[in-house]
Parts: sequence; C-alpha cells; structure tokens
Amino acid sequence: MKIGMVGLQSQTAISRALSQSTHSLIWSASGASEALRKLDGSRAEVLLVSASLSEMSPAAFTRAVLAKGQCAVILLIDSDAERVAEVYEAMGAGALDVVNAPSIDAQGQISGAEALFLKLRTAGRLLGQVCQPSPPVDGPVPLAKCVSLVAIGASTGGPQALFTILGELPKGFPAAILIVQHVDKEFSEGLASWLRGGSAIGVEIAREGSVPSAGRALIAGTSDHMVMTAGGTLRYRAEPVDMPYRPSVDVLFSSLAEHWSAPAVAVLLTGMGRDGARGMKQLRQLGWHTIAQDEASSVVYGMPKAAALLGAACKILPPLAIAAELMEHVSKRRAAPH
Repeated sequence: MKIGMVGLQSQTAISRALSQSTHSLIWSASGASEALRKLDGSRAEVLLVSASLSEMSPAAFTRAVLAKGQCAVILLIDSDAERVAEVYEAMGAGALDVVNAPSIDAQGQISGAEALFLKLRTAGRLLGQVCQPSPPVDGPVPLAKCVSLVAIGASTGGPQALFTILGELPKGFPAAILIVQHVDKEFSEGLASWLRGGSAIGVEIAREGSVPSAGRALIAGTSDHMVMTAGGTLRYRAEPVDMPYRPSVDVLFSSLAEHWSAPAVAVLLTGMGRDGARGMKQLRQLGWHTIAQDEASSVVYGMPKAAALLGAACKILPPLAIAAELMEHVSKRRAAPH
C-alpha cells in the first residue's frame, strides 16, 4: 500500500516501521497545504495524518482529501495535547480510523507499529470491497409490537451522524440505545464524552453486565464484540475473531435477533464495507423497524448501501430524518395497546 504522511512529529518511528513492512512511504508533508499539493501528483492510497494538525483542522483536511476522491485518511495521535473534539469531527468528516502513532523507546526499539499495521490491513480490505446485490427479503415483514430498544451501527463518518441523531432526541427519550461505532477502545471514552456534550440523553460506555435503560445510550467500549445475552444484559466476547472490525455491528445485531424478544429499531449509518447489513436483515425478518442512512448524507455509502441491496432496510433516510423517525416510531409504539 502506498502511504503519504502529513504533519506528524514522530516521523522517524513511523518511517522505520513502514520500512519493515510491505507498505511504501512515498512522501511526507509538514502541513496540510503541502500535502494537498503533493496529493495532486501522487498515487497515495492512505494518508497518515497527525490528529494535532494545526494549519488546517483535521476535519477540514479530511474533507479536502476526500473531495479529491483519491485515498483514505487515518488519524495518528502523536502528542499529549490532542484536541479530542477535533479527532471525532474528523472521523465524522470521513477519516477512516484513529490510532496511536508508533514511537521509539529508550533502547531504540519501535513500539506501537503492529496497531498501525492492523489499521492499514483493515483499510486495504475495506478499500477493496465491492457491495454485491443480494436477494431481497421474501414475503411481508410483520409489524413490531412495541419499541423499547434502538440499536445503531456506524463506521467511517459515523461520529458526526451519531452526534446529529442523538442531539435531536429529547431528554427522557423512552427507549434504550445501543451503539457500535468502529473505533479502538482507547478512543471510545472520548467519543462517548463528545457525544454526551451534544445530547440531552445520557451517553456512556457499555460495561460488562450493563442493562439497557430508557433515555440512555450505551456505546461499545472494547476491542471485543458487544453482545446481548439471554438475560437482557450486555457483555463482551472475543468470538468471532476474524471480523475486519472489532467491535462488529453484525455480531451485536445477531445477538439481538437471538435474545431480544420484542421487535425494536435497528439503524445502520455511513461506513465502508458491509458490517451490519446481514444482521439487520435478520432483525427485519423478525419484525424490527430497520433504517439505513441515505447515500447523499453518507460520507462513505458502503454499510448502508449493503443493507439496502440486501433488502434489510425498511427506510432510507438522512440523519435528521432518522432522529425524527425514531421519535415518531417510539411514540406510536408507546401509544399502541399491548
């Protein structure tokens, strides 16, 4: 994979790490303007970008890169004074992922390289994936009897979509919310804090044994998969180990299909790949109300597109309309006789 490096302080460690891999560092730039100039004449597939980029915000730089339609952006944490909000704004703008930058220890050894290589391997798989049409759901889909749970999956561009949706929900929203956003565990607390700052509902990291409750959003917070148990509590599990993303939306959705008896709502937001589409189809067949983000508002129309092609989504909507649909659907189910 051909790599460009932008605004990073720890260039020596990263260059050494890449030199020991199959990836090629084809250029580096000290700032955003230089990088955008170099990008015009290069074939870089992935840019490693400092999350503390100063000349241009990481979010603005990500948008500028994606507007050229040439490559993916991975943010690297390479200082002790990162601006957490700007990291998640950049992910909302389309940055593929975030990871701590490799460093060189006192013995001259590189640490943290494998975490970066894992991100690059995932990027390579996702950038090469193409969504193929699948057969639609056969027959009519039964209506849900009640709604007490909303399950949301998201990847590239997801933080901003989540911020928009959660920000529209009122305090006391009468349903529990479970969220799987593709992000490493060391950044999940920051994501929860950022989302909480823009929402009237509670936003927390799901802990082992957490119980979903109305008016609160629980976010997957480890590198293992968040699942629903038969007892109605949340837990984390390592299996399956071969998923491109950890935690996986498909794994959560499948566990809800098995263990959450009352039909509810599932939402699949912007992101690369197909994670969540298969699990959403399971839920729709069980009577869940399923919603995929529309192409126009998606930073990357991969996961929601896969759901649409699979016949897994009842509705295709932008984030503001998804929030309105959630409120309307929950209100109708509360008012309906049981």
